[in-house]
Amino acid sequence: MTLGLSIVGLFTVLLALASIFPTSEPKWFGFGVLAAALCALGAAFSGPHFRTAMPWAVGVALSIWGLVGLGTGDVSAWIGWATLAFGLAYLGLGMLHFLQRVVPARRLPRLLRPV
Repeated sequence: MTLGLSIVGLFTVLLALASIFPTSEPKWFGFGVLAAALCALGAAFSGPHFRTAMPWAVGVALSIWGLVGLGTGDVSAWIGWATLAFGLAYLGLGMLHFLQRVVPARRLPRLLRPV
């Protein structure tokens, strides 16, 4: 979970920087993505309860933020869709972690079994 949150968090920081630095993009959108990315990176190295809940929170926040960006029309389409995709990636990460914690190990597919 720590590795997954770290990797997706770093890519989200890169997305945030890609939406902050072009002069044509609104800065409010980039700083919102950066806040979510830093929250995910901080959670990757926090306690287990915070690390379990954070993919859900960041995923919902980025999904809503991407839809807001696409709805306003101020943000480039690729940045809005990429933000939405990262939000769904965080939600998928949270779902996989939830499955690993709730479903008994003998019933999980080999890919999801704890090592």
